[in-house]
Amino acid sequence: MTQPSPSTDIRRDLVALLPRLRRFALTLTGSAAEADDLVRGAAGRAIQKSHHWKGEGRLESWLFSMIRSTFVDEAKKRRRADIHATDDASTAGSSRPSKKDALACLPDGLASVFLLADVEGFAYAEAAAILGIQPDLFAARLCTARLSLAAAAAETSERRA
Repeated sequence: MTQPSPSTDIRRDLVALLPRLRRFALTLTGSAAEADDLVRGAAGRAIQKSHHWKGEGRLESWLFSMIRSTFVDEAKKRRRADIHATDDASTAGSSRPSKKDALACLPDGLASVFLLADVEGFAYAEAAAILGIQPDLFAARLCTARLSLAAAAAETSERRA
């Protein structure tokens, strides 16, 4: 009468959540390759730490939080490495974003807020907890994201006319 281990359930559920986790990672990184690396790293971390998840709350909230914390940890490592680096290898594209890329072109933090609330359907308090911010700050950022997207849509419509 052995019950399945929690990691088995987490692995199964993790596979089902991969597209949503990748979409969230894209809002953080802005790059498909970096998003894939982020999801891969967070998924490995989630499997290793599956014993910490006791089945309380929503698994997806725990995984989204893990993606965010992995991103923050890696960003800190990159900043330390950039301080010691002698040359800057980053390049910026000069082409205008398409409608498809509008979400990714939102200022830092706004794409993630918009995705969690309006795409993934998280409640404000839960999405704020995933991002590690206060619910009122989350609501303000969501409003800013929506206004930015509306302005971008209006600008695109004016250019077409």
